[in-house]
Amino acid sequence: MSGTGPLTTSQTGSLAYGIGSFAWLAYLASFAIVIALILLSRHGLKYLEPYLLKGRRTRTLAIVESLAVDQRRRLSIIRCNRKTGLILTGGGNDLFLGWVDEQGASPPPILPSAAQPSDIHAG
Repeated sequence: MSGTGPLTTSQTGSLAYGIGSFAWLAYLASFAIVIALILLSRHGLKYLEPYLLKGRRTRTLAIVESLAVDQRRRLSIIRCNRKTGLILTGGGNDLFLGWVDEQGASPPPILPSAAQPSDIHAG
């Protein structure tokens, strides 16, 4: 009769103990597999990054150089086709300061907001 009736406490305890130890081993193995997949995916993304970004590259528009003016503003030299421009981004608004001459001449000087053209004296 012991084989056909409900499980006794001694039978359930031994059954749960056997599955419990196997469960911890399975959890540990799955955790190790997840960590290994994360590390491998990091390495794989470094390898695949040039191929993934290939569609995002543009030949006509590029940021040539960028300089942080302060914590909020950034001065950038951009290239659009064969022209080079100067932009100021950040702060309250973004400004396009103009196109730079093609012969390598420097852009016009940027005056501070407090300075007026009449305050500058040629010496």
